[in-house]
Amino acid sequence: MNLRNLRGRVGKLFLSGTIATMPFSMTSCDEATTQAVVDILTTLLDSMGLLLNEEDVEDIPTDDVDNDDSGLPSSKDWTKYAPAVGNQGSYGTCVAWATGYGLKTTLNNIDKNYTSYRSNASYQTSPIDLWHLMRSNYSSATSTKCGGSSFDPAFKVMIDKGVATMSTKPFTGQKMTCDGATPTGNSSNKLGAYRLVAYTSELSGSGSYGMSVANLKSKLNEGPLVVGAKLGESFMRWNSSATITSDDPDSYNGGHAYHAMMIVGYDDSRKAFRIQNSWGTTEWGDNGYIWVGYNHFVNNFAFGVWSASNKVDAYSSSAAATRGITGIDLKLEVIADEALANGNRKLTYDIVNNGTGDVNLADCNVVYTLYKKKHFHEKSILADVNVNVILPAGAKASSVLGKKLTIEYQLPSQFCNGISTDADCYMFLALDPKNESGDDNLENNFAFITSSDAKPLKVFNNEITNDVKILTADLGSKIRNDYTGAELIGYLAKELK
Repeated sequence: MNLRNLRGRVGKLFLSGTIATMPFSMTSCDEATTQAVVDILTTLLDSMGLLLNEEDVEDIPTDDVDNDDSGLPSSKDWTKYAPAVGNQGSYGTCVAWATGYGLKTTLNNIDKNYTSYRSNASYQTSPIDLWHLMRSNYSSATSTKCGGSSFDPAFKVMIDKGVATMSTKPFTGQKMTCDGATPTGNSSNKLGAYRLVAYTSELSGSGSYGMSVANLKSKLNEGPLVVGAKLGESFMRWNSSATITSDDPDSYNGGHAYHAMMIVGYDDSRKAFRIQNSWGTTEWGDNGYIWVGYNHFVNNFAFGVWSASNKVDAYSSSAAATRGITGIDLKLEVIADEALANGNRKLTYDIVNNGTGDVNLADCNVVYTLYKKKHFHEKSILADVNVNVILPAGAKASSVLGKKLTIEYQLPSQFCNGISTDADCYMFLALDPKNESGDDNLENNFAFITSSDAKPLKVFNNEITNDVKILTADLGSKIRNDYTGAELIGYLAKELK
């Protein structure tokens, strides 16, 4: 049974993410031995797993896609910062091992440039504490008896609560209490933000996004990633340093063979991504790692890839970095966005020169965008206009021109990628996203047009059906882990250049 059919029948999907310590070596390649391994794993993995639902796509902001890998290094490897390969034992806790023990620990070590503590429990994030934090805070998104969890609550708990170290909450003897245990948490070990980097139609139920070699390589140059993968029999019995380049994703028990792991790098000479697993170092893979070929990874193996950072504003930094010290500061003011009798809408806004010198606005475009909540790639540019005027210091563009600045537009029936705009949306107005003016200050160059209390606009049949409110503050300050204005300006700048 495939994933989409199973989701339709039960609403939520329990997928496997566990492996037991195997009582024998996998060095033998005879058919009987390898089939015995698969049979054992099938029994274990059928009963426990990773809980996956549509919130793993709908409730996580997608990161911008970067398909230009021309300037990237030929290889990248974060292994020296990663914790030693762990063994999750016979529990469906792969998400906690991949996101907490693997990714969070590695991010901590990268930030502090620690390379000597791979086996030190005091520098490892506890997957056991993370699992119980998820159970305590998101019981509906986790299964009982350590039988699975979802990516989204794992990241959210790390942002809200922080996670204890492995020395505080150890995994000894490969045993753990699944329900009723009290988590510790650790406010000094919190995550800052996370994004959905790429996904396939199997995860989303509709289309795919960002699942390209170039995009994943680009993200890996920023840090390690977490992957949700569909496993085949070849992967299950892998015991080699060679690259796995093909596998039948339906060969291993259909819809149950799903697993979470950490991607630590890539190598163009191998044309492969390097993945750290949580199945120990002796019975599987290349001492607990595996090379997965580029084409196999994006076409058959991965169904979702996530990134994260310890920095709250991590996904805004690229836009901020393009700004220099020039003394130029333009400010965007939004007065109103209202429906007209002819069925269109009209935005009224102004531009203020907060700097000390005159600014030519001829190349300083104003971009108005309608986008789906959490998914900026599902958007439509409503307007891209220029205000052709020399704006003196301290002046408003409307005063210099002798008239109000307005944009009349019509809500589209579809976003630019053909998806219906009947959805929860925001409108975003950006001043000079390409930074032609040399503006230093991003914080007053945008405005979100929302409903009350920063709630999304309800768009249906080319109309907004709820109230409209102008929000000039960052949406990220109102809605946890949503896009910030600086982040969206960075996305637009890349698209418009």
